[in-house]
Order: sequence, then structure tokens, then C-alpha cells
Amino acid sequence: MKKITALLVAAIAAGVIGMPVSSAYAASPDSPAALLAKVDALNNQVEQANGKVDAANHKLSQDQKLEATLNLQIGALARLQYKRPVLVVQFFEAGSVSQVLDDITNDRLMADKQRNLLLQARELRHQDQLARDSATASLASLVISRDEAKKLADQAVAQRNAELAERARAIAAASTPGPPITWSGIGPYPNHFAYGYCTWYVANKRFIPWFGNAIDWWPNARAYGQAEGQAPRVGAVMVTRESGYGHVAYVEAVNGDGSWTVSEMNFVGWNRVSTRIIHPGQVPLVGFIY
Repeated sequence: MKKITALLVAAIAAGVIGMPVSSAYAASPDSPAALLAKVDALNNQVEQANGKVDAANHKLSQDQKLEATLNLQIGALARLQYKRPVLVVQFFEAGSVSQVLDDITNDRLMADKQRNLLLQARELRHQDQLARDSATASLASLVISRDEAKKLADQAVAQRNAELAERARAIAAASTPGPPITWSGIGPYPNHFAYGYCTWYVANKRFIPWFGNAIDWWPNARAYGQAEGQAPRVGAVMVTRESGYGHVAYVEAVNGDGSWTVSEMNFVGWNRVSTRIIHPGQVPLVGFIY
């Protein structure tokens, strides 16, 4: 199956990218604080859209393997049925009527199994189409987010707001869909998150192949087979609900009194790295990704 990014052309042709940008900030005033809030909301849209596209790609890849297995099983059943003798031959070759009845029952069981396998394959194709449709809409929203970020960057330059301009440019760069994230094990980790945010910082500390905003990391990491739990470990990702978009930090140390030390970005300010010592119950903890 081709990757979802190829569906962007279909989205443009269908006019999906004409959908309105989130109304959360569509009519906000142009004050510096309001513009910064726009940027954060825009980054949330980008991260969520990227997460949906990645989840769809992940599902399509898994379903492709499952469908191949189903097709092998269907083919094996078909060959087995082809090799079995017809009912009349079975009757004359059978040693008793009960054996014939057993053979008929087995034939029906094989037919039922084959029918169930075909239904599973059909349902897989239906679910994959839904995943493609969802990803197409997500890609379209990425186009909108990228264009909006560019406009905000231009507006920030006109207002001489250097931080806003830098943040908007970072989001515009992160909203460009690319191939699945891989890492050779050598050199710096690939980072597809917007610069200056907590997600970007943690993705520099360890390899993060999944997408999504901070609060989305908990379910999205699980899809990649990452272990999760409630106990801090050195090198783990801490996920909390410390903002509407969630927050992630990197566990640097686990202390003898049960507390743990994290390093993080965008907790005390955008693009600022800081550290904290956290005690159990001190933060709205979601959990740790190991």
C-alpha cells in the first residue's frame, strides 16, 4: 500500500483544504499574548494531524501483513477443498455412513472458515479505506496550518515580535508531512516536532518515532510497542497533564527519597530548558514511557 502522503493531491482536488481553521482563535485580537496563544493552538493542530496520519500509516502497514496472512489461509483452504473427492466418491470410498457424515461436516466447517476469512479480509479493506479518508482530511488540515503559520510569521515580523516569528516558522516547518521516521542508530536523533516545545526537546534526548502533541504520546507510543508504567526510570519520558496540550519531560535521575529529576523545555518559557525535582503526587502524572 502506498503511504498516505500521496492522498494530499486527492484532498486538494476534492476541495477539502477549504475547511475553516479552528474557531478557537479565528476571531482573536492581534495582541502579542493572543498571537502567542494562536501559535500554541496551531502547533496543537499540527501535532494532532501528524499523529493521525502516522496512526493511519501504522494501521495500513499492520493490516497489509494481516491481509497477506488471511489470503494465504484462504488459498490453502481452497486448495484443500479442490483436492477432496466429490460426495459420490466419498460415499463409495467410505467404510460407513458415519464416515460420510463426518466428511460432510468437515466440508461445511471448511466452507464456514473460508467464508469467515473472506469476511475478515473485506472488513480490513473497509477499515483501511476509513483510515485513508481520515488521513486525507488530516493532511488537508496540515496544509491549512502551514499556511496559517506562515501568515503569523509575516505578521510577527511586521510587529517586530522575534519570538512569535521564530515559533511560527518552526510550526510551518513541522507541518510538512514526510516519510516515516527512522534512525540508523548513529548520529543525532531525527526530530519532526516543532522547535522550542517540550516535544522537540525530548525528541532530542531519545528516539521518538511517533507523532502527536504531548498528551497524545501516551497512546501513540503504545502503538510502537513502547513499554509504559507509573514508576520513574532514568531515560524515561514523563507524560503529564500540566497544560491543555499535555507536557513531556525527560527523566534524568531517580532519587533515593522516591522523587525524580527531569529536564524539560517550554515549562518556564518557550525554548527554555529547565530542571525540576518532582515528588509522587506533585504533578498530574499520566505515566512514563520507557
